Amino acid sequence: MKRALELITDAGTGQLSHTKLWTNIAYAAATFAFLKLVISDRPPGIDLWLVYLGIVGAHNVTSKLLSMRFGGKT
Repeated sequence: MKRALELITDAGTGQLSHTKLWTNIAYAAATFAFLKLVISDRPPGIDLWLVYLGIVGAHNVTSKLLSMRFGGKT
């Protein structure tokens, strides 16, 4: 359970992090919509794959870079 709480709490304070909470909700909603398309009769084209993976990947890379730059924990 502690590992699951790390998805929505601040590493330094242990308090609820609205940024982490809403980021994970957005990821879950986007993943659900994407998987719904993949399972449906009309799977997504390469452009949708690139957009989905680009958004998720870009957010993670940006988060790590900002963390390294400003010394925060992720």
